[in-house]
Amino acid sequence: MNGKIGTTQAAMLVVNTILPTATVVLPVIISNYAEQDAPLAILLSTFFGVLIAAVVGSAVRCTNGAPFLVWIGEKSSPVVATVLGLFMLQFYLDTTATILREFANFLKDNVLVNTPVSVLCMLILFITIYMVRQGLEAIARVNSLVILLYLFFVPLYVFGLSNEMNVHRLLPMFDHSLVELTLASITPTTWMSEVAVLLFLAPYLQYPQKARLIGWTGLIFVSVLMMFSLITALMVFGPDFIKLSSYPGFAAVGIVHIGRFIEKLDILFISYWVLSIYLKLSIFLFATVECFKQTFRISSSRPFIGALGLLIVLECLFTWQSTEKLNLYNKEGRFLTFFLFNVLVPLGAIVLDRFKKSKTKRKGWGT
Repeated sequence: MNGKIGTTQAAMLVVNTILPTATVVLPVIISNYAEQDAPLAILLSTFFGVLIAAVVGSAVRCTNGAPFLVWIGEKSSPVVATVLGLFMLQFYLDTTATILREFANFLKDNVLVNTPVSVLCMLILFITIYMVRQGLEAIARVNSLVILLYLFFVPLYVFGLSNEMNVHRLLPMFDHSLVELTLASITPTTWMSEVAVLLFLAPYLQYPQKARLIGWTGLIFVSVLMMFSLITALMVFGPDFIKLSSYPGFAAVGIVHIGRFIEKLDILFISYWVLSIYLKLSIFLFATVECFKQTFRISSSRPFIGALGLLIVLECLFTWQSTEKLNLYNKEGRFLTFFLFNVLVPLGAIVLDRFKKSKTKRKGWGT
């Protein structure tokens, strides 16, 4: 059920690993620092994201597609691999819980206003568990179809807003200092670092040696779509409205109309976003299950998917009850944990591989 996936499919998985929550959370955070210069912050974060993708891709090439924690255990010791696995398992449980909470909050605020959050979380998770049990290959096939739907939604979005956009709302450009742009780019960089999920998808890649290309392709596509979303929202509303709106992208969608006979298309775009966020959640739940499987060296993780899902729901409901607390974590706390696990861990794997190779060469010269 977990067959190999191609390079294009993997790049598309990277897109939906980052984009669904990034388009909801990031515009407000970036605009608070950079306002109409927000696109420049996206460019800066993309530059750092490409560097992170190079590190992650190099780590996957070092493992040659082997399970990451198993490879760590072989290169160092099983104890080191287990300890690292426990920390990474906590990281992926926490990350998946925040994704679930952001999904539930959006539905609660915009669609299912009277439905309890606990009911939303359970229903979302049941569907996600079903998706994960079908295997990564099935997730990748569905994900590719969802990505292709951009060919329909992007032109519809632009055409529907063509009369509302004003390019003068992007002016004045270059009005913010490099410090402000750097602060604005920190949070999007953390989202770009989610490309590190490739560490746990590597055993299912047909060509793990192309991991850097996969990461770069996915990140460039994400960057283009984020730029597109931000620029269109700025041209429709201006920077002041974006700073005050919880979901500026969907506010723009809410005024899409074509003539006088097609209007209120926001439910169509929201339905598409729901498809994307389900795929993101399934990718991270799959990575969480893989991390659990490699940490505890079990042959099949299927019996444990439900238990891991229950832990995620409990953390989602009790740790992230406050929306303000979650927003503060996204703005200020996420960078440290993501930098530690998405950048330093793969960088450490590269250093370990180089150290082992140099040690082997020295032994060869000694004999």
